[in-house]
Amino acid sequence: MQVIWNKSYIFICLMVFGMAFSLPGAFAQEPAKNSAETAATEIQPQPHHLVVTYFHTTFRCPTCHNIENYSAAAVHSNFEDERQSGKLVWRVINVEEPENKHFIKDYQLYSKHLIVSEVKDSKEVRWKDLKDVWTLVRNEKKFEDYVKTEISDWLRE
Repeated sequence: MQVIWNKSYIFICLMVFGMAFSLPGAFAQEPAKNSAETAATEIQPQPHHLVVTYFHTTFRCPTCHNIENYSAAAVHSNFEDERQSGKLVWRVINVEEPENKHFIKDYQLYSKHLIVSEVKDSKEVRWKDLKDVWTLVRNEKKFEDYVKTEISDWLRE
């Protein structure tokens, strides 16, 4: 069999080769985290507290990972005292795990979402989807400012 090395064939080969090696592991699935392990290390929340949750699916693209990482950084760098006191809880939840599927309906999730919710005496009293994380993900500073402002506003109320 003779292969004709024309420009189109070479271009396609280079594109496939480039894509295969430019995104190593970018679309890899992460192993599920054991919920019991993460719960055991968490600080007990106060009776009145905020919960900031990044909801994701098993399959996550680089942008989805950035949203989680930027959100976690914003919470940890700006609200560590609140986290340590139990006034704010940060969590990451895979909605494809059977015990978490109810969140899809609870928060009308259709993609990856960052949700802030207020809990009083073990009951959620209100929540908000921070939808702008998708439009701000290309600017880490604006992303952090947005998340910080939203959470700060909720903590003041």
